[in-house]
Amino acid sequence: MDGGRPSTRETVRQAAVFLLLFLLGNLLASLACDLLFRGVELPAGWMYRFVRGAASLGLPWLLLWWYTTRRLRLRMADFGIRLSLRRWALPCALLLPAFVAGAHGLLGEVSVRAVPPGEAAGTAAASLMAALAAGITEEMTFRGYLMTLVRRRWGAKAAVLYPSVLFAALHLPGMDSFTLAGAALLLAGGTLVGVMFSLAAEKGGSVANSALLHTLWNLVMITDILHVATPAGSWGRPLAAVTITRGGLLFTGGPFGVEVSLFALMGYGAVCAAILLLERGRD
Repeated sequence: MDGGRPSTRETVRQAAVFLLLFLLGNLLASLACDLLFRGVELPAGWMYRFVRGAASLGLPWLLLWWYTTRRLRLRMADFGIRLSLRRWALPCALLLPAFVAGAHGLLGEVSVRAVPPGEAAGTAAASLMAALAAGITEEMTFRGYLMTLVRRRWGAKAAVLYPSVLFAALHLPGMDSFTLAGAALLLAGGTLVGVMFSLAAEKGGSVANSALLHTLWNLVMITDILHVATPAGSWGRPLAAVTITRGGLLFTGGPFGVEVSLFALMGYGAVCAAILLLERGRD
């Protein structure tokens, strides 16, 4: 970690430490909230989700910060973890979920649940916290620490690809049911979205760019603000929903859902192309 080219063994060891700290932080956050809520009753359901999201953001960040600054004697900025956004980051972050949700909405059934303003605001706040927790900590881990380690050992192309494949593989347990076709689609789609996030961080010079993409994607597509799913895959009580009533594996995303649907893959590919085009000549 002295700035030179590390060995394969050291690269794998450090990557494993960062990944374990990320997982440990999430586990500790879950356990802490479980213990807290045994003795504390909050007045609204969204408050529980908000607190869990805050814990899932704070504890992994704290562990990663401690290891970086206290054990390695480095700065988080040495791993690309700093606030620096390119001009294309916000438009891409807004247009990607809008395109995917809108395309599914044209082919599905859109419904909006009538809720009191206070409940809607609370749901939005809890959803934003959950989206920030995943968007920031996952990008710190995969596109900050892991990608920097791989780049130092094997170069920029490997840094974009290797963590993306790992990112996809770690989502396999999230499948509703396991099928070979569904797993193959998830690995392909998960790797592509990982490449998109990696390009945003690599070409943008900061994890902030991929974290913005990741956070707004999660906020629109997988929190309680909007659910896009087949009738069999519906869950919870979102503020709005798009029910996919037709289409096969490619259109529904199979057991993992619309994040690996054809429209999502098209969106990821378009963002990758836009980043490469807009950042052409900067290298």
